[in-house]
Formats: sequence, structure tokens, C-alpha cells
Amino acid sequence: MAEQDAIDALNKMLENFNTEKAQKTFRKWTKTMAFEFSDLGKTFHTNIDKGTPSEVMEGEPEKAHIKITTDSATWAGIMKGDISGMKAYTSKKLKVKGSMPDLLKLQKLMK
Repeated sequence: MAEQDAIDALNKMLENFNTEKAQKTFRKWTKTMAFEFSDLGKTFHTNIDKGTPSEVMEGEPEKAHIKITTDSATWAGIMKGDISGMKAYTSKKLKVKGSMPDLLKLQKLMK
């Protein structure tokens, strides 16, 4: 899968922050999220400031509160709704690091 497809899927998730429900849910959320794509050999990250995400940047952040590791096809499938995040996680196609409350909250954006 192309790098641009992975970035497009990341941007789709970040667009989900713009819904009224997400703005209420994430209004106090200030986190750095990293996305490592094993098939691309690249990491991208975004900074969420009070529920508003920055643009996607290439590279490993200084400190990530949440880190998602997967391949670009799995990530695109999750964001398209072809595979659930939970199914990808239980089949070891998706690895996540972060606090459980943050991960549960983040799951709402992955639809």
C-alpha cells in the first residue's frame, strides 16, 4: 500500500475529531499520538491540543502518549470499516501502547 494511503487514513481519523460529539469528548485531551507503519518503515505523529489535532508530521515524536503500530493496509481497512480495530488487535495486526482510558476513548474515532 502506498504511503499516501496511510496518511489519508490518518487524516480521516483526525477529521473525526471535528464532530460535535468528539469535541465534547476530547475537549480536555492534550496528547501526542504516534503511528508506526511496519510495511513502510516510517512513523508519523500528531499533537492533539484540547481536542484539536495538528497536521500529520513524519518522524518519531519526542514522547508519545499513544503509539499505534500496524501495517498501512490494516490501518486503511480499520478506517474504512472493513476490519474492526478490536479484530485487528486480537489478530496481532495492530499493536497499541498507552493508558487504557485513552485507548478506549480513541476507539470512538476509529469508525
